[in-house]
Amino acid sequence: MSLRSSSRLALGVTLSIALLALPRLGATKPVPGTPKARPEAAAPKVEAGAKLAWLAFDVATEQAAKQRKHLVVDIYTTWCGWCKVMDRQTYGDPQVSAYLTENFILAKVNGESSAKLHWKGKELTERQFAKEVGVSGYPATYFMKPDAELLGGVAGYIKSPDFMVYARYVNTKWYERGNVQQYVDSLRTAAQ
Repeated sequence: MSLRSSSRLALGVTLSIALLALPRLGATKPVPGTPKARPEAAAPKVEAGAKLAWLAFDVATEQAAKQRKHLVVDIYTTWCGWCKVMDRQTYGDPQVSAYLTENFILAKVNGESSAKLHWKGKELTERQFAKEVGVSGYPATYFMKPDAELLGGVAGYIKSPDFMVYARYVNTKWYERGNVQQYVDSLRTAAQ
């Protein structure tokens, strides 16, 4: 196993362990160091069932760089039942939709497609991209910095509350201070 794949495995294990702690969280208090929302900067209202603005990967990376927003890359297949469930239940959740619309640029990549995209100075098929970032199952959700640097990802269906933990971890740049488990621990401490 290469260092790169072992790093991805370690990130996946850390993210999975962090999720185990989530059901016990009653995060009603703000997380220390997290910017407080101002009423005038509230997220836009998103109607239940509203569609998110998913973009092709190349368009999304251009917009993320221009707007200095992180990316959420949803890697799916056409046959994946859990991909459809995640679209409907997680991405269809009004809280998730509003948060993503306000704070992220969104890209969808078909993990089996031969359509081309550009990443890290290379032209890849969507299938090659999925392999390059380490997709081990579908759906797969990856977070990237505004310059398309890979932060990490999670394979499988993610429930809305868990997804919001990941999204806030990335959007608040908590990854600069610690790993996901430390972030979850800070949420648990703030909730006490």
